[in-house]
Amino acid sequence: MRREDEVVQEALRQVEAHRRRRQGVEALRWCILWWAIVLLAFFLSPWPLADKVWAAVHGLCAQTPGHMLRFGEQELPLCARDSGIYLGITLGAAFLLARGRWLAAGRPTRWFWALLAGVLTFFAIDALNSLADDWFGLRLLYTPDNRLRLASGLALGLVLAVLLLWAIHLSFHKRRLERRIIADPPDLAGLLLLGIGGGLALGSGWSLLYIPLAALSVGGMVASLVVLNALLILTIGQGRRLLEDTWETGRPLLGASLLAVAEMAFLSWLRYALGG
Repeated sequence: MRREDEVVQEALRQVEAHRRRRQGVEALRWCILWWAIVLLAFFLSPWPLADKVWAAVHGLCAQTPGHMLRFGEQELPLCARDSGIYLGITLGAAFLLARGRWLAAGRPTRWFWALLAGVLTFFAIDALNSLADDWFGLRLLYTPDNRLRLASGLALGLVLAVLLLWAIHLSFHKRRLERRIIADPPDLAGLLLLGIGGGLALGSGWSLLYIPLAALSVGGMVASLVVLNALLILTIGQGRRLLEDTWETGRPLLGASLLAVAEMAFLSWLRYALGG
């Protein structure tokens, strides 16, 4: 009798796992379709591409004159600091995944937390110094400069990439707690080289880099918003229950994608409505 109960329970678990997998696959298909429709509508709308991108991110970036990075006759849609942040997130995440840190959920080493504290301090000082100059005309510590805004943003973006990937990996049942998301000097060296390369590219002003840099920075912004929304949905909807496999991300990703587009549209509309 006990053996029969175990067989029944195992069969029920398999049925439930199959049901969740089927729902996840369907949700991922809808997610892909949703982004295809959004991108198609975006590119087919009858306005210049640069103007559309500018409007799409208008609610998420101050786009303050003097803070923008110019490439030939065009400006990036995100300011220097935000361009650095989201390019840093994109490059940092790609680097860690290329290093094989899939599902690596081990706590970062102590030197990373020291680095994080230093980056946050640098970012906060530069942001507050720039804010005082923009709002009150005060030069608290030094004359604000786009190169410093760019450097502080890139540094923050690279460490945020580590934290975002770590948070994602912690959400999976198959997470690898024995493998650190960032662990050794080559990781730090790689992030540093990426930061230098990204900074040189953003600071070059070379017109041929406008489209790829705009795509990487804006794409990083949208991806970060989707990830944060998905983590919030998982926290509210599942609590401490971990995801069994990749397919279970379908439903939270679909919800996060719908929310991301709605949030961007609403914030842009609100800012334009308020005359910003």
